Amino acid sequence: MNRYVVSILMVVGLAACATTPPPSPEPFEAVQLDSSQFVSRVDTFAVVLDASSSMTERYNGMSKISRGKETISRINQTLPAIDATAAVVAFGSGSCLGNQYARILYGLAPYSPGEMAAGLDALTCAGGVSPMADGVGVGGQGLQRSSGKVALLIVSDAQNIKEEPVITAAQNLKNAMGDRLCIYTIQVGDDPSGSELMKNIADVGGCGFAVNADDIATPDAMADYVTRVFLAPVAEPEVVAAGPMDSDGDGVTDDRDQCPGTPKGARVNAVGCWVMSGDTVLFDFDSAVIKDTTLLDEAAAIMTNEQNLTGEIAGHTDSVGPEAYNQKLSEARANAVRDYFIRKGIAAERLRAVGYGESRPVAGNDTEEGRRQNRRVELHPDR
Repeated sequence: MNRYVVSILMVVGLAACATTPPPSPEPFEAVQLDSSQFVSRVDTFAVVLDASSSMTERYNGMSKISRGKETISRINQTLPAIDATAAVVAFGSGSCLGNQYARILYGLAPYSPGEMAAGLDALTCAGGVSPMADGVGVGGQGLQRSSGKVALLIVSDAQNIKEEPVITAAQNLKNAMGDRLCIYTIQVGDDPSGSELMKNIADVGGCGFAVNADDIATPDAMADYVTRVFLAPVAEPEVVAAGPMDSDGDGVTDDRDQCPGTPKGARVNAVGCWVMSGDTVLFDFDSAVIKDTTLLDEAAAIMTNEQNLTGEIAGHTDSVGPEAYNQKLSEARANAVRDYFIRKGIAAERLRAVGYGESRPVAGNDTEEGRRQNRRVELHPDR
């Protein structure tokens, strides 16, 4: 090998681990969650961050590694003080991680927002291969020595990842910790195969879920995510007070409840209807493809427990596009959900799929958020 080839290889190697200049931070004012209203769902958590070369690629105006660090930082800013132990681990290769495949940036130590932020800031570059299994393994070492409930969060673009070793590493942790462990994945970027991989990893835990970093970027969305992963509401004593009744106990009083008889445990919208949207977006624009099954699985569990429950699956759309087209789209969405329930073991005769097009919005169609809420499916029990 001549010296010119060597020089070229050195330049390429340096570029792979080049320091990523920090972009101008996007405005983010964390929602201040009232710690007195919650108890911690977890006793220990670890965040595993992808710091391989694919994370140096730019996505939506900034490098993926910057987006990943920003997402973890926003979790850290939003999470109220909880009595837990925590760790942050990065995986990759080369000089960025001290020539290790996985490096502990923080912990395992009593959770401190300031110390966690400092550990995250210590990672200034990304490069090399993507040994996610090593990251999961290193992060899991401390988790296995812990007690109580455990959360493992993985932040990655999920590119150039060998699936089998990662699934094996996650399964080993699950086998060791059982029901104590939940796995949550956050994808940075929009690679479809990466999205499938991240969902498969989360499914190993049996009690976590997968999201995209873009879906939890706003303060409200991040507060909802932090609540779902880390916090549970403080149980309040039942108080009998004068005023409108809430006969089905869904949190919407009878005078406002348009869907009385909602089964216990069902998530409802502002008018008391069992709704399959909200914190998890069920359908993309102009699509009848189910995007996330978290809420559907909750609904299927309720229907499994209540064998006599029958009802209508109501599909809805936003107002973009011709009314006739939206009617067909709403029917397709309702049928997609019905088919999913049937695959989950719910008898077909218990469910009717009906489309309402754009005729029953629950939010204004003049904003993206309003349109997102209107792209939904509701369950209307027959009782």
